[in-house]
Amino acid sequence: MLARIKNKFSRVLRTLSSPKEVNDSSTGFNVRNIDVQEIKQFLAAHPLKLFKGAKSNTPLVVDTDNKARFIRFSLQTTVSFHLDTIEIYNKNGVNVAKNKRTIISSMYNDDPKYNGEGALKGRKNGGNGFHTKREANPWLIVDLGSIRNLDKVIVYNTEGQFYTRALSLKIETSRDLVNWSEIYDNWSAIKGCGQSSVAEQGLLFAGILEASKAQAVIKELKKTDRYDDALYYHDLVNQLVKDKGVALGPHGFTQTFDLRSDSKKQKVYSELSWLLKVLNEDFGVAAFISSGTLLGIVRDGAFIGHDDDVDICYISNAYSEQGVLEERESLVAFLVELGCRVSPSGIAHYWCTTPNGLNLDIFTGFIEQGYCSMNPIGRRKLTTDKVLPLDKSHYQGVELYLPNDPNSLLLLNYGESWRTPDPLWTFNWGQAKSDFKFLYF
Repeated sequence: MLARIKNKFSRVLRTLSSPKEVNDSSTGFNVRNIDVQEIKQFLAAHPLKLFKGAKSNTPLVVDTDNKARFIRFSLQTTVSFHLDTIEIYNKNGVNVAKNKRTIISSMYNDDPKYNGEGALKGRKNGGNGFHTKREANPWLIVDLGSIRNLDKVIVYNTEGQFYTRALSLKIETSRDLVNWSEIYDNWSAIKGCGQSSVAEQGLLFAGILEASKAQAVIKELKKTDRYDDALYYHDLVNQLVKDKGVALGPHGFTQTFDLRSDSKKQKVYSELSWLLKVLNEDFGVAAFISSGTLLGIVRDGAFIGHDDDVDICYISNAYSEQGVLEERESLVAFLVELGCRVSPSGIAHYWCTTPNGLNLDIFTGFIEQGYCSMNPIGRRKLTTDKVLPLDKSHYQGVELYLPNDPNSLLLLNYGESWRTPDPLWTFNWGQAKSDFKFLYF
């Protein structure tokens, strides 16, 4: 059976570093003829190392006999790169990487604290010892200062749902930063095998938790009006990864709400309720659930099953662009004081993690000329009375803040079909980038 599967996947894989636009010929075949069981069997015979961190007790351990001064850790796709801790041992069992210098492809938000040196301090707390920007093939180089006799490299991944970002890890060594020798490639098992179509290639990589190729197939199927095929293909992808506890959601492979226990979801509801309460009552801005969170609560009375995060928006008390920005900075300081971790998204909203681990997006809105303009859904599209005053209602046993007329907001955001669930819906950010340019970081 395995020989037949390998013959089926006989051609060499195309370039791995970034998804290509799917051409017309690749979408002309029938996606419903793909045999997912064959792909599952192939992947079972060529398993990917799903390494995590110290908490999970599943770090990546790579043995080597190389002599080198420089060790390069790189990814083979377009993504943000972050790890918790890196340890590099010599033949005497000494970690020779501790407190050494690093070179990095980029730093998240250009912040030096993400320059890589944090990964060499040995914290092993499941966090980010370094963090690059989202880019093609990000990398980190550890400079040991002199050529060492290496014995093993131990990599502790970030814990939590974003550990998958590092699974295309490749490790190389060098004495001079010019000539490199590969000592490990987490994708090596599938690189010598190919497949008969781009869609099967997408499934193969989905099976090792690399979403970009499958996302490109889905995008092309939607573009060519094969929406039912796109939904079918999306379901095939999720069949492949279900046993790994993730699904293909809006942000790649994550633990969507459908995959979370009732107790975990209740924790999210409770933390969301707390955050909205303190923003409204203590900080003094009108903050409410928005985007997909609002859609799920209004339409289904719960979070959307195929969604994976929480969205809120607040309406600024300021009436000038400068005032809105200054108040936003004050809001960030307020949240940090409460024990939240807050960082710019790289576009126009903030990412926030509450003290009890709720991850959410915080969007900014403001009043102008009698309208509530709310990033990213529209500027001067809804009159203020559609949003304010806010409505407080109970859902899932907690109190949440909603806009005064949520249906009008959902119609603006999602269109006439907002009442029909659509796991492939995507937001067009083009107009938002123009409308809310002053909010962008």
